[in-house]
Amino acid sequence: MTSAHQQILNTLAGKSSNKQAIYDNTVRHFESIKGILRGMAQAWGNEMQKRDPRVEIEYKDKNKFECSLKFSGDTLGLVMHTNIFTFDSQHFVHQSQRVKENSMRAYFGQIQLYNFLSDSFKYNRLQDGGQLLARIFVDGESHFFVDGKQQFGFLYNNLDQQILNDAELEKILTLAIQYSLNEDLMAPPYEEVSQVVLGQFLMEHSGAGLKTAKRLGFMGES
Repeated sequence: MTSAHQQILNTLAGKSSNKQAIYDNTVRHFESIKGILRGMAQAWGNEMQKRDPRVEIEYKDKNKFECSLKFSGDTLGLVMHTNIFTFDSQHFVHQSQRVKENSMRAYFGQIQLYNFLSDSFKYNRLQDGGQLLARIFVDGESHFFVDGKQQFGFLYNNLDQQILNDAELEKILTLAIQYSLNEDLMAPPYEEVSQVVLGQFLMEHSGAGLKTAKRLGFMGES
């Protein structure tokens, strides 16, 4: 066996095995997220049936890597990325004591949380915008951090101390739902929508509707 072949096997045994462990751990946490959302939908749905049955709360499990929670006019969509990520040398994760001790700890699985209008799914409005609210990054030992909008930008950035578990996941999901509910749909200024091309007009009257988003012009990241 040549030295090049040996080097390849060493890399596979080290970096690739580490990435596989991170992937498996991310899958485990995503399954926990599904269970939490399923429980929320059942408990909240039963309560809303008593208060106002017109308000729909529904959980959907699309596949292994996607799920959603519809709560009236908003839908929280969650996606687990199938790849493992690291960051450039200037990123704060490289200042973590954990990463300084072991560079293999600089790799993370990623779970993304999006907010869409429920009507975007109902009427199949494929051009509607959504907001990427947060990204959860978790390593093979469940240390994690979150980046994203508002509180997500500073609440979960202590990589050395924070351990992802069901309690933390429920807090993160609750924050995302609260943020979505507090962001109302704003009508754009008249001048910005006073002109419409025929294709858009025909789409609107075919039931698809004009492109709509809570924040005009924002398209969800991928």
